[in-house]
Amino acid sequence: MKIDRAYKGVSEKELVLFSDGMCDGPMLEIGEQYLMYTTGGANGDVPARGCTRSRNAKFAEEDLTYLNSLGDAAPTATIYGKVVVQADEPGGDLPVSGALVELAGQRNYAATTDLTGSFIFSNLDPSKYTISVSRPGFRLLASGDEPPSAVVESRACAVFSLTLRKEWKAEIQGHLIRSNGEHGPAGISVSLLRTYDFKGKEQALPVDEAKTDEQGTYIFQEVAPGKYKVAIGLYQFPTASAPYPTIYWPAARSESKASSLEITDAANPQQYDFKLPPEPRSRFVTGIAVSPDGTPASGVQVTILALPDNNYVDDNSNRPHTDEAGHFSFTALEGIEYKINAVLYGLYGARSLHSADLSFSLSDSPVSLRLILDRPGRFDDDPVERRRQDQ
Repeated sequence: MKIDRAYKGVSEKELVLFSDGMCDGPMLEIGEQYLMYTTGGANGDVPARGCTRSRNAKFAEEDLTYLNSLGDAAPTATIYGKVVVQADEPGGDLPVSGALVELAGQRNYAATTDLTGSFIFSNLDPSKYTISVSRPGFRLLASGDEPPSAVVESRACAVFSLTLRKEWKAEIQGHLIRSNGEHGPAGISVSLLRTYDFKGKEQALPVDEAKTDEQGTYIFQEVAPGKYKVAIGLYQFPTASAPYPTIYWPAARSESKASSLEITDAANPQQYDFKLPPEPRSRFVTGIAVSPDGTPASGVQVTILALPDNNYVDDNSNRPHTDEAGHFSFTALEGIEYKINAVLYGLYGARSLHSADLSFSLSDSPVSLRLILDRPGRFDDDPVERRRQDQ
């Protein structure tokens, strides 16, 4: 691309751009003029489609008018944004008016949001700023422990979208109790589902998730008033570390048969315990994967599925790779039928070297598996493998 004018960051007269087809932006045509918003990567490559505001120059009059005026503009910065409150019912977040927004940098600033929840700080010194927002009875939802911040350069701006959540007082908590009366295991997923009336039919949607601690205790805090259901193992298949099926409080196996909880904005915590079924026996399963010529197949990804629905068994111990001798192992549960297959991944994706499906269920006899990989297919997408074959 020939550069007619550079506004920032480029001194060359020409620039080589690349397109990976992954981002929105204009389709470039020879002979046309474009306004490009883009930035280079660590290796110096500059994407051609890195920003949705890049466009043909004949559609960029407003942008060009602004950019051409920057040379005469005061060397100050601007920060603006919007504050909304997280909706507790379906329908979208709502703007917050009258919220106090505070900006901290070389100097401190304060503003209140208008009826649309918007705020703006103009004529700021270029600097790093942190931002906070407060309103009685609400707290800011932010990722991480640090407050939101941005470095604003001269004649530039930063935009913040800030979300508040009402500080509800109610809590839901409980214990998982094993069949022998001992406390349940740690790390079990517990889901909180809120029920809504959707076109005259009750519908439960997950709104929060917690993990049990070492005492088998879970807790949900700041629960908004409404009707809820609680479940363990939602959307998960039993594994060695969490060997329980999906259970809705108090002991239902389906959401339609689960009991509802009515929560008000009261400070006293609500207690809902689960009595767990007996844990199934488990067995350590070993196997070996070999190539068609009988040699061990190392580095093979072994996938464990549970029948009859081919559910992926999502557990670290059930996602093994074969070692140099082709060996793999995993833990299986009694009463579940499994299906195993294996795929050898290359540098450029999956190669067509895989096993036929093998199914089995546990019994009192030892289990030993032997996977024989199919004949390798074509590797046209793998230049390393193609060069090896050519040699």
